[in-house]
Amino acid sequence: MKRITTSLIASAICLTTSAQIHLTADLQNNHLWRGMEVADGCLILSDLGYTFANGHMTLGLWGGTNTQGSYKEFNHYITLRTSGLEFSAMDTYNFSPGATYNNRQYFNYSAHDTGRFLNCTLNYRFQQPQFPLLLSWSTIMFGRDRSADNTEQKYTTFVYAEYPIYKKDGWQVDAGVGGAFALNKAGEKQNFYGNTSGIVHTQLKVSHDLKIGSYTLPVHAMGLWNPQSQKAYFQIGAQIINL
Repeated sequence: MKRITTSLIASAICLTTSAQIHLTADLQNNHLWRGMEVADGCLILSDLGYTFANGHMTLGLWGGTNTQGSYKEFNHYITLRTSGLEFSAMDTYNFSPGATYNNRQYFNYSAHDTGRFLNCTLNYRFQQPQFPLLLSWSTIMFGRDRSADNTEQKYTTFVYAEYPIYKKDGWQVDAGVGGAFALNKAGEKQNFYGNTSGIVHTQLKVSHDLKIGSYTLPVHAMGLWNPQSQKAYFQIGAQIINL
């Protein structure tokens, strides 16, 4: 028993000594996500994370709001990663005042009337420097992704591929494309991201590390096109806090 206790204490010490807290905040003109403009105006998006187990696991809180007060979001997540493979589960709670769904009960986890949803994502980045392709599969496992009669989960899935087409002198250009479909169509064409299965997200993003004296300010600009909804958006932003 003493040996087991000693082993547990030693493991806990190892996890603690390799642990790291990080805090980031981004200032943007809108919040774009999977072919949709979630919110516009001047936004602050923040991420508070606790990474441990030699960098293999992160527990975190993610939040977003705009200056108009029309967009408010507070999520919590867990991320597991190893050798180019990353799995994350994010419990998303959007409590924006104008929402048409139930978003006044944070602890409501009833599948039939909750306003939140659980989004699970598996990413893989190829490790070869000459082929750094990112592939992603994401499925909404629970929450407000229901059939019209509210009897079944649709399990809407978003698949995505992204490739850095240029990288030099602190500049990087990434091109990406994503499509959506429901694993359980429940007799309907519509899914969480669009009116039917198909491409809902194409993007071109330019990032740069802007040097201001001894301070580095990561900035980006992105064009996003949704061929299904016939909409396009432009985003510009900067990471103002990185601790």
